[in-house]
Amino acid sequence: MYQVVLVDDEPLVVEGLKNAIDWSGFHFEIACATTEPMAALEYMKNNPVHLLLTDISMPKMSGIELIKKAKEYNSLLSVLVLSAYDTFDYVRSAMRHGAENYLLKPLNPEELSDSVSIIVSHFQERDALSGIYGGSMLTFRSSFVENWVKDTYSGDELLTRAEMLGINLQLDNYTVCIISSAENNNQGISQLFDMLLSLFVGTFISHFYFETPSCLVCIISTCSTDNDISQLISKIVALRPILNFPYFISTGNTVNSYDEVGTSYRNANKYLFLQYSPLPSIIYQEDLIPPAVQRLIERSYKDMDFPSYVISMEGVLLHASGTERRMAYQLAVISWGVSQTTLDQKPDPNIIPLLADIICDGDDLTGMTAYLKTFLEISQDILNKRKQEQSHHFPSVNAVIRTIEDFSTNKDVSLKTLAAKMNMHPSYLGTIFRQQTGYYFNDYLNDTRLKYAAELLENTDMKLKDIVARTGFSSQTYFNRLFKCKYDVSPNIYRTNIRLK
Repeated sequence: MYQVVLVDDEPLVVEGLKNAIDWSGFHFEIACATTEPMAALEYMKNNPVHLLLTDISMPKMSGIELIKKAKEYNSLLSVLVLSAYDTFDYVRSAMRHGAENYLLKPLNPEELSDSVSIIVSHFQERDALSGIYGGSMLTFRSSFVENWVKDTYSGDELLTRAEMLGINLQLDNYTVCIISSAENNNQGISQLFDMLLSLFVGTFISHFYFETPSCLVCIISTCSTDNDISQLISKIVALRPILNFPYFISTGNTVNSYDEVGTSYRNANKYLFLQYSPLPSIIYQEDLIPPAVQRLIERSYKDMDFPSYVISMEGVLLHASGTERRMAYQLAVISWGVSQTTLDQKPDPNIIPLLADIICDGDDLTGMTAYLKTFLEISQDILNKRKQEQSHHFPSVNAVIRTIEDFSTNKDVSLKTLAAKMNMHPSYLGTIFRQQTGYYFNDYLNDTRLKYAAELLENTDMKLKDIVARTGFSSQTYFNRLFKCKYDVSPNIYRTNIRLK
């Protein structure tokens, strides 16, 4: 049997809740029914409880306070809220703290039955899942979080799995934070993880997975406006002397919906290379870099006129207003350079020593411009050597790239068809393509198509369906999803924003 706790400051309401539905028919046993929130809390502290049904407005302790404290004892506790007031603030506050539904007084028994039935079905799904996976449940939960941040699940699949795991997706803020040790200190990260769990209790809702043994990814949601992400990051940085090892914290932007978590993750991951720098942490601030400046920075390094690019990047710094914006511009240039020269997810060995010397003083304009010039020159050398090796050893890779970038031909391009034309095995062609470009074939193909689509949106009046056909995507839905992942806006909004400038 499942255990339910009923709380309302009016005795008649408590009696009404006890008899409102056939609780035993839903496999529930009324473990505690009281007008005293503290008594309910004490019971939940010492006994396993599956469901809390509470009034939201009570004189001795509000329902929100009761939920927060109860969740500290049992993070998987399901919650239904009862209130005489149908106000947006009440509803939002209840949902933010984990309520699964909001019921109005006078209580409608059918509505309560429907809500309890849904909750029981979630319990049964979780029980079945636990029986299937046993001790692997934690791994399953970690896998869910990883697929969530990487936008792997479809919308329905994400919602279904979240329900199975009892994860609330109705919060109004999510921030992805990545904590990594360049020294690969697995034990240190494990100790930090234990400290984070105690730091988050009662103040933040969090979900984790380990990208590697020395890299922890967290999705963090605040429970109250009093809890600030920047203050939290400062507290985590302050633990470095206690743990006695260096780690870096890269934090993405805060998003308002569960389906935007991937954007926050990508923005956090974009600056993870700073773990090789003197900086202890960074919080991504999208409003510091205008889209026009971002586009100027993020130009493909392939066949680029590097001297002109260096001059334009120096100009970007010179025209930046304020030290904070200047630092943001510098790091954006470095981030793009690292992404263009990286193979196998780790910066090029020639880049890592440079990262240790990043200019961290936004007032040192001379030092910053000199550093960027050196950084870009070394980046160019890396790519030139790689290009020579590629041309000498694997001319087939050049042929693949030319085919992908030629949009005047049939866009039915795949690794299988290209390998057949070259009398090669697809897996071998994919391997050498990855070795020489740093991209998986499909990632490179999609990235090239998206860049071309963005150019068409900027410079032509072509209809969106014609752009999808021209760039070779199989469907407009798939194109829209990939485009938003790359540019953080839909294709139509991207075109509108460009034309407003």
